[in-house]
Amino acid sequence: MFQNLAAIDAETLKTMALGLSAGSIVIAIILLKVISSVVGKAVSTVILLAIALGGYSQREQITSCLDEVRSQTSMTVPTEITCVFFGQEISVKVPMPSM
Repeated sequence: MFQNLAAIDAETLKTMALGLSAGSIVIAIILLKVISSVVGKAVSTVILLAIALGGYSQREQITSCLDEVRSQTSMTVPTEITCVFFGQEISVKVPMPSM
């Protein structure tokens, strides 16, 4: 899915994961109002909360990947690293540390 894109900024990637989490929670709340059966509400809520948790965990995984790279090297120029995002290896631009 993300393999066709050029290197993505790390902050953009974290924002995408956070947006996925927030979007699925909003959809879950809307579906709770729309669906009339209790079983339908329970199933849709569980599925959408699992998607939200997955998005948030991917955000944490990208953050830890970037922190690991930053701790191992002292970069003077922006570089690219490969991280895993939803099972896909993608190139992520690592910005220079602010001084």
